[in-house]
Amino acid sequence: MIRTGHPVLEQAADLAQFRSFLDQGRRAFVPQSLTHVYLKLDFKLQYENATTARDARDFLRSIYRAALAAHRIAERYRGFVQEVQGSMVHIAVPSLPDGGVQLAGDLHEALAFVFDNRSSRVISWRMAADTGKTLIVASRGAHGDDSYVALGQAANRPAKHLHSQLALAEEERQLKQFHLARLDPSGRWCYQKLGDIPTALQESKKLGEQVRDAEPRLYFAEAIARSHIATAQAAPIAPNGRPGSPEPEAPHTYFGWVMRADLDGFTARVERCMDDDEKLAELAQEFNGIMDAATGFVHAHKEVLVQLPWAGDNFTVAAAYSSKDEYDSAIGNRLIELTLDFEKEMRANAVACEFGGWAHGVAGGEVHGNSGGNVYVAGIGLPGRRFLVGVGEGFGRSIQAFGDINPEPGVVVLYQTDWRRLNDYYKSRFSEVSSRRGKKSSIFVGANVEDLLTARGYRSTGVRSVSLGDSRPKLAIKPYFSL
Repeated sequence: MIRTGHPVLEQAADLAQFRSFLDQGRRAFVPQSLTHVYLKLDFKLQYENATTARDARDFLRSIYRAALAAHRIAERYRGFVQEVQGSMVHIAVPSLPDGGVQLAGDLHEALAFVFDNRSSRVISWRMAADTGKTLIVASRGAHGDDSYVALGQAANRPAKHLHSQLALAEEERQLKQFHLARLDPSGRWCYQKLGDIPTALQESKKLGEQVRDAEPRLYFAEAIARSHIATAQAAPIAPNGRPGSPEPEAPHTYFGWVMRADLDGFTARVERCMDDDEKLAELAQEFNGIMDAATGFVHAHKEVLVQLPWAGDNFTVAAAYSSKDEYDSAIGNRLIELTLDFEKEMRANAVACEFGGWAHGVAGGEVHGNSGGNVYVAGIGLPGRRFLVGVGEGFGRSIQAFGDINPEPGVVVLYQTDWRRLNDYYKSRFSEVSSRRGKKSSIFVGANVEDLLTARGYRSTGVRSVSLGDSRPKLAIKPYFSL
């Protein structure tokens, strides 16, 4: 253990010690050289943006098996699964001389046995990897999740590269299906076919078969009072098609929308601190404070909010309603006002820590047919750990808002389907936005937070807003960088 001079922080020397500290209820962080491997599963669209409980359950089954395979492989390399973010699984291990190539090959071989019938749900997968000094802090959320936040270029670059590739049509992507992307010494991305990486075939096959035959441990989140979540383990689920397979308990379904908020300037701040462990300790303490403040927001807000684990400096909540009537009644005003409430409570926290503020992506989507909802939340259970995962159109589109538009702080990017349902005083404040590639978006619109706050003031005082001509503001969008 290394004393940092900060009473609430202790620096673990390695990943094993980090986990030990957390198991003892102590705070810790790890600044050391790590290899990060990100796995992205490609699903058929009906599962990635599930609109039925059955599709959501099938999505979660597949994510569970991929996460378990990643867990088993990571253990061989003295690392562990850090995050399960929807269809993305993040592994961190002590620095590998080959940059994670062998690990990726082993994981690919295992997945080939796990998903031997890829025509059903999982179409393909791809990976990205990088190695470098990383700051790890424990994710601090409202529901006791077990994710970790990895901060540093080595953790940030492969995740961003994956998202930038996914924003393109398949034929335009450099990172093809069943390929690995990694940085070469010159800082350029190079690509390798996963199937060409030599692996210990028998071991990978055995591991893949074990994972394929495992019973998913899915914990389904159920809202029981204002902002509180209780979890119950579902009945054991045998693999599909096997005799005696019990019917799984369906994931709890909500009517609602998803709000994502991205903290501006955090990655740059991490890079400036990387060579100074004292400054890293200060940053970790500040980020713990921001996470704690966000947790307080979740518990105190009038909406019932389900918080997903932090994804780096990205905060995600789903506003949950028990009936379609409640959701329909709320969406005209409260879809926007949840974001404005977050800005009011959390902007000062960001600025006080010398960050630029928050950018927002918001999406709900239509409730189709007789569906019981449009937001599904469950837990992926690995040995001794649980990762909350959200499924549904709102989760998929809110992620896409950042991938496609990449808004500046103080900007709200909204799914057009939801924009059409806003009340006029909010609806009129939104305008067209361009994608990172400079094309007009057919999916999203955007507005500045200050203009939405003005509209909220007009609404509360009864003063009407009058728009003269096309005076809506041009939105500030971050420039696109090909990493």
